[in-house]
Amino acid sequence: MNIRLMVTILLALACTAAGADQDVRKLSTEPRLSVGGTGAEAVARMDFYFGDIRAWLLEDGSWHIEGMVQHHSALCGEYELGIQFGVGSPGCANVQWLGEPDYGTYQIQCNNALVRHVGGGNSPIAAQNFKRINCGQRLIRCDGFCK
Repeated sequence: MNIRLMVTILLALACTAAGADQDVRKLSTEPRLSVGGTGAEAVARMDFYFGDIRAWLLEDGSWHIEGMVQHHSALCGEYELGIQFGVGSPGCANVQWLGEPDYGTYQIQCNNALVRHVGGGNSPIAAQNFKRINCGQRLIRCDGFCK
């Protein structure tokens, strides 16, 4: 049995027995338009700044997210860092999210750990709607002992 699966099973059993929770922290922001690459390789890019967490989206739907995630307990939690793209009013008001969030990282964190998460993926729906997107939302999802 692989280690990740074994830890996940043990954590799930401990969470059920001890009243653990699930938590999703969300923060939205508008993108800044820029260009990724140079010359013939140049592509439109949106940069998103969520405090210590940064993300970008390319017009082909490729996305990347990275930053520090803080755990606030001695007991462990499973953390995932993700992103969601949408269309809304200025200031990310009244946003219509384009599909479900995409999660790009997975870390088990314990003992008040501050851990760097780095990940990414590809979103066909973001590629199809690239010119309309004017809001991004970062999500930090935690299962376990999340405070």
